[in-house]
Amino acid sequence: MSEKFSEKIRNYGMRNFMLETELAKLEQRGIEIGHINTVKKDENVDPELFDSDIRKSAKRMADFYVVYFSLENSVRRLIKETLTEKYGKDWWEKGIPKGIKDNVKQIQEDEKDSVMAIRSADDPLTYTNFGELIPIIESQWDLFSDRLRGKKAMQQILSQFNKTRNLIAHSCELEPDEVTRLELLVKDWQRIQT
Repeated sequence: MSEKFSEKIRNYGMRNFMLETELAKLEQRGIEIGHINTVKKDENVDPELFDSDIRKSAKRMADFYVVYFSLENSVRRLIKETLTEKYGKDWWEKGIPKGIKDNVKQIQEDEKDSVMAIRSADDPLTYTNFGELIPIIESQWDLFSDRLRGKKAMQQILSQFNKTRNLIAHSCELEPDEVTRLELLVKDWQRIQT
């Protein structure tokens, strides 16, 4: 191999490395360009621990987890922002139904006895389950009616999403029609936000 050709290869490699670094920095700042999907990562788990068909299914389902995580947390954010606008720092005490607050308090107490606390004590909404988000919105519908097109539409979309979410959260594979349903639910949720 000629010296000139070797130098070109080194320069190409260095430029590629610099570009990879800059793209990674952009994605770390939250600018999604899809670069992270092109970079092969090491396996998080020893591939020999699980059968290949299970790992393959898990990788397929990972994208659906991202969708459910994003939608669920966008609903939580909508609730917190809406109630904070109305009630300020007392949004939890003034805006959340008593039964849900009592349930969260019990979960927080139970978690104190755990070796590892996994949720933020600063945000009690992280202790609610997805099914509790619907009655929170319903109980304060007058505040949400400016943000969501219709109460029944919200109830239908989030109830259906909760069923699909349970499949994903319980490590079930989605059938093609369930994938389509999930895609439509996300579009419907976006559509009813005013």
